[in-house]
Amino acid sequence: MNRKQEPNEKFIVLAGATGYIGRYVFHELMLRGYHVTTLGRSKAQDENALYQHIHVDVCDDSAVAALEGDLPKNAAIISCLGSKTGGRRDAWEVEYGANQSLLRLSKTVQAKQFVLLSAICVQKPRLEFQFAKRTFEDNLIASGIPYSIVRPTAYFKSLAGQIDNVKNGKAFLIFDTGERTSCKPISGGDLATYLCDCLDRPDRNNRVLPIGGPGPAVNSKEQAEILFKLLGKPLKTRKIPSSIFKVINACLAPFGIFSEALSDKREFLRIGHYYATESMLIWDDDINAYDAEQTPEFGTESLETFYKDVLESGLQHHELGTHKLF
Repeated sequence: MNRKQEPNEKFIVLAGATGYIGRYVFHELMLRGYHVTTLGRSKAQDENALYQHIHVDVCDDSAVAALEGDLPKNAAIISCLGSKTGGRRDAWEVEYGANQSLLRLSKTVQAKQFVLLSAICVQKPRLEFQFAKRTFEDNLIASGIPYSIVRPTAYFKSLAGQIDNVKNGKAFLIFDTGERTSCKPISGGDLATYLCDCLDRPDRNNRVLPIGGPGPAVNSKEQAEILFKLLGKPLKTRKIPSSIFKVINACLAPFGIFSEALSDKREFLRIGHYYATESMLIWDDDINAYDAEQTPEFGTESLETFYKDVLESGLQHHELGTHKLF
């Protein structure tokens, strides 16, 4: 944030600028002096002369198509769109539908590049939002537009749900042994830098780019150890069997066919089970396992530093929303 802003003649269209990662990307683009046009129903909080906002429902294909005359030709497109709930309809409307509308628009305005924020979990898709993401990824790859598909591991935000509970003396909840799953979490700022670097890195063109934060990989038990060490308290954990998600899901199964809301609750339970049993690392088919060594690292911000900042200042700008599991 302290770098000098130097305007240039590069134009960027950014969708999802008010989302968690989108906000970091927006500010990074501003710092780099890009002319930024954001699309969406909410405007980023910035009065910079290089910034303009177009109010549009990105899930409305006809409304997005009508923007052709409002956007600069040959701009680069960055999409940080993501469903808020992970529900079936929401996933396909946003992860696939909104991005597909953006892709059609990018062809119309002859976009020079499309940078997509995806997720590393789509390498082993089992959930609706993952299938929606993968379907769009495939369409983007086949579109003929130069692309960079960035698949980050866990965000710091997604590992912050238990901080307040631990501060208040409660145990850190872990699934099974707490050692089954691992990740290399990446900060919002580091991920934004990586995404924006794709605009000037030809070696990242037409590639799927998994990326994590600075290692080593950490599991749930190690996350708890970091928190309790920072608090100066003895480690206190409570183990929960990951199978609990399947048990509850089975109980809801007879009722889910009659209610979309219940169907979404069942999908949320599937999401919970997925993250309780699958690591956010590169999957190696040859060894049939996740591999931390193969998972690329980027950035300088560590999870321990993030935890320390949150313990001192609270979850400012890291509101958990629907990402809170506990």
